[in-house]
Amino acid sequence: MSVIKIRTKGIKNLEENYTKIKISGIAKIIYNKNVITCRNKFTRYLMSSIIVFIANKEALACSTSAKYGAIYVSGMSHGVTARIGINTSTPSSPDMSDLVNKVDVAPDSITRRLIKEPDYSLYIAEFVFTWNAGTLPDIYIGATAEGDIDGKVGEFGVYLRTDSDDWSSGILNPSRAECISPDFTTIPLKGAGVRLASRIASADGAFDPFEFWGSIDPLTFKWRFQVAIV
Repeated sequence: MSVIKIRTKGIKNLEENYTKIKISGIAKIIYNKNVITCRNKFTRYLMSSIIVFIANKEALACSTSAKYGAIYVSGMSHGVTARIGINTSTPSSPDMSDLVNKVDVAPDSITRRLIKEPDYSLYIAEFVFTWNAGTLPDIYIGATAEGDIDGKVGEFGVYLRTDSDDWSSGILNPSRAECISPDFTTIPLKGAGVRLASRIASADGAFDPFEFWGSIDPLTFKWRFQVAIV
């Protein structure tokens, strides 16, 4: 009698399909004729916000002594922004609350886009931050001119409205939500504020630090938050 051998490897792989998701971040830095593609690292605030958003249940009612006006529901991109920095030596860590050496100049424009694959295996939130020519200072080694910065561009940060992460582990039946004054915008996160959610750093090997002539060159920073089934 012949024996039929069944290879179980393929069956095991089939069973594991759609049981895991992978969260990742892809960034592109575009200046002059340079296009740099790199990965980012996330902070505690983004991780906390995702978990809180999933676990929250209670609705939120905003109240005021004045008459009710319009009440809005806010997402995490309420107030979204980005910054560059000149630190080139400090690796990223989850407890970071800001860039190490931030150049506190906001981008001139921000574009948001949602993307999904036809087979529903990948979902992307894309943000494009653009600083026009003349918005950022010139950043180069040995800078002495007024307004110029001595150093190189070594870090980028994305700031989203996130949970304050002040809850103790094991919190039961979380009810974390908040009204953001004065426009009575509600968000299902407590202590919500615009915080560093992601850092892209040369110190992590994400890209090589570079000098940048902001007086004549625009700078575009494209950041993607991706959730994929693996």
